[in-house]
Amino acid sequence: MKIFKNNSILIRGFMIVICFAFFTACEEGPNFRIQEYPEQIATGISPAIGYPGINVTITGTDFGTLKGAVKVYFGGVLATNVVSCEDTKIVVQVPAGAISGKVSLQVWKHLNDSFAEYTVLPAPAITSVVSSNAINTVALSGVDTVTINGINFGTDASKAVVSFNGTVAPIVTIADTKITVVAPDNFKTGFVTVTMGGLTISGTPAMVNPNASGDITPYFLGNCGPGFTNSNVSGRWGVLAAPWVTNAAGKNKSGTYGGYTADKADNVVGNICWETYGNTPITDGIVYQKTSMPLSVGSYTITFKVYSEIQTNSSVYCVVAAGGNGIPVLANLSTAIASVALPNPAVVGTSQPRATETKTLTFSITSPQVVSIGFLGNLTVNNYFWVSYIKLVKN
Repeated sequence: MKIFKNNSILIRGFMIVICFAFFTACEEGPNFRIQEYPEQIATGISPAIGYPGINVTITGTDFGTLKGAVKVYFGGVLATNVVSCEDTKIVVQVPAGAISGKVSLQVWKHLNDSFAEYTVLPAPAITSVVSSNAINTVALSGVDTVTINGINFGTDASKAVVSFNGTVAPIVTIADTKITVVAPDNFKTGFVTVTMGGLTISGTPAMVNPNASGDITPYFLGNCGPGFTNSNVSGRWGVLAAPWVTNAAGKNKSGTYGGYTADKADNVVGNICWETYGNTPITDGIVYQKTSMPLSVGSYTITFKVYSEIQTNSSVYCVVAAGGNGIPVLANLSTAIASVALPNPAVVGTSQPRATETKTLTFSITSPQVVSIGFLGNLTVNNYFWVSYIKLVKN
């Protein structure tokens, strides 16, 4: 028992020493200081009326520069996006659920419960964007009217700005649920936006400018491959599906099929093709389609890939002709806007040599017009070729 008492005394003494050291260490040294942040003073908010989603500016003093220390409430609803914080200015986005009423600001522990009032306006919204063009997602500059349907647009055109992928379009009419504009010049394919009171909203789908430079195939031509579709097929041979038109001379297989093959080319089934084996020659065979709307003034390039076993005594041309009634026969080929011959390297009576090429045909038009684009074939027996795709580009 004596040993236990001595140990108990030692333990108590040790604990006293530790406690003394702890409290001594916690005494304020010469470099010790408590950081006190001054109480912020908010003097105003601008604008004081607007839509959820816009940025507003709070002015005042002693805000500091740390966004994470800032909390702003609109009618009791916390803003989740403090855009920036400077000592005299805070930029904050009005939250989606904002309620008209007092605006409160807290910076660190200092709360200003009601330094301003904010009025929340019903936000505009776009429900659809529709062009007057036959293809309602395509708009010709200066020609087609585009209607923007939605809500809360108001009736004052001076308070709204409509843009086509950044290009402003003057407003023709405006009502609370509808805005109409004419497609602006030289706009780039993209989304139509409406900006009101600092809020920009975007509509869908994108609006296409078919006259802008670049690939315009999807807007003016159809069924262009790779993988052409057919309207009628039997075995290897068939007829191209619309919008392609095949004349009687082009249907060299029993007068029913021709101009299309189900053969696989470039790893894709379905190609423009004529084959004249089995004593099925072609004289002025034609497959063509017209552009879905007028091409604007300018320069264009057609590109296509061709495989050819065409013999030197035969010919196939890619042809562009004015109007929508087709392309000329060989005797009148000079009346076309432009044409280019496909390669015909094979020795007469053989299928050799062969050629695979990517061909181009460039043409220009001086007035807006529909054109016909297609292929003209004059083939003796034992010829074969295919085209795997066709593309139209505005230069």
